Amino acid sequence: MAGSPERDEEDTPSLPAFTPGQEDADLPDYSTDARNTPAPFSRPDEAGRARTRVVLITVIVGAVVLIGVIALILSQTLFRPMLDPDESHTPTAGSSRSSSGEGEYVPDPKDPDLAPPPPIFTQAPTTDCSIPSDAGQGGTGSGPRTVRGGHLEYTRPKDWDYPWVDAGLPYMKDVSAYGREVEDDWYSVVNVGSVEWPDEEGGYPGTEDAAVAIFQCYATTSGVLVGFGENPTVTDYRSEKTEVDGHQAWIVQATYHFENPDFIKDSSASIVTSIVVETDDGPQALASDVAADVPEHADALEEIIETLKVV
Repeated sequence: MAGSPERDEEDTPSLPAFTPGQEDADLPDYSTDARNTPAPFSRPDEAGRARTRVVLITVIVGAVVLIGVIALILSQTLFRPMLDPDESHTPTAGSSRSSSGEGEYVPDPKDPDLAPPPPIFTQAPTTDCSIPSDAGQGGTGSGPRTVRGGHLEYTRPKDWDYPWVDAGLPYMKDVSAYGREVEDDWYSVVNVGSVEWPDEEGGYPGTEDAAVAIFQCYATTSGVLVGFGENPTVTDYRSEKTEVDGHQAWIVQATYHFENPDFIKDSSASIVTSIVVETDDGPQALASDVAADVPEHADALEEIIETLKVV
């Protein structure tokens, strides 16, 4: 329907008059203190403030994470060429750490897979391997089940029934020995006797040096070199302080693998052992080579060392 409803003149709003001089102009009154006028929005409650804090913390954490990601990307791309081109990032033994996390990692010298054997086990003897003029053989006071040389004695294991005679061992005299056949003319042998060092070589050097010298000389004598070869593989080596029958001693020991694996059928390696013991009657020594891969022989060597005593 066209048209507008009629309005009373009294209800029709009108603009205030701005005629100069008209004192009672119908203007808004702002004299009232605005502070007395209720605010259009009330103060936020505690829940609102909590939500605000959560939003703010989320924004800050997100910004930190974003900055970290950007820094990581830049370090792997833009800044990487700035590193020393010769710098290696491959872990090495020198830069590795031990299992305790402290100090530089050093390969275990007793593990042949990590480090070669020390020179005392591979090089030629460092002494003259002098044989005493009064070396003697047969020992003194050996019994039915004991073997005595000098002032050392051990219990003879079962089936070790071959009395061994050597033409002379370096730095040892009054020697006595027994052996057990491995195969054909190859025997496991354990010698004991007194130590004698010539003055020309400076006299007795002490348990460690004496044990090393006797070991080296024994491992390179013609009797064992024929099996070991010129460059045998050496494993399970040790050179350390020990004790024999309550006396201070030094043991040097290693397993020598035959350079020619077809040398004999029943064994391919030999345990070479040297022990020097300090006694009131002067230094005494054990020198031996025993089949390493024949259990009866290797176990017998352990028994001999356990029964070794000063007499």
